[in-house]
Amino acid sequence: MNIERFSLDQLRVFAQVADSGSFLGAARALARAQSAVSYAIGTLESQLNVALFDRSGYRPQLTDAGEALLRDARQVLDQVDSLQVR
Repeated sequence: MNIERFSLDQLRVFAQVADSGSFLGAARALARAQSAVSYAIGTLESQLNVALFDRSGYRPQLTDAGEALLRDARQVLDQVDSLQVR
């Protein structure tokens, strides 16, 4: 996996979907179109070659891979936020 293949923005969108519990909720929180959020997640899943969300139910649920990536993504985003503060 090449880390340069995905962006911080994709990680932020991913974390927001997980926090919001829906693509629509994330879109509202990020002031973006739902299609843009769906595209960002779909692209991230394609780049990583793994499903991050199980979309079979009413609300998307994190897969095991999604849970693992979310932990890592939060660490990366926290570190980036700290760098921006400095």
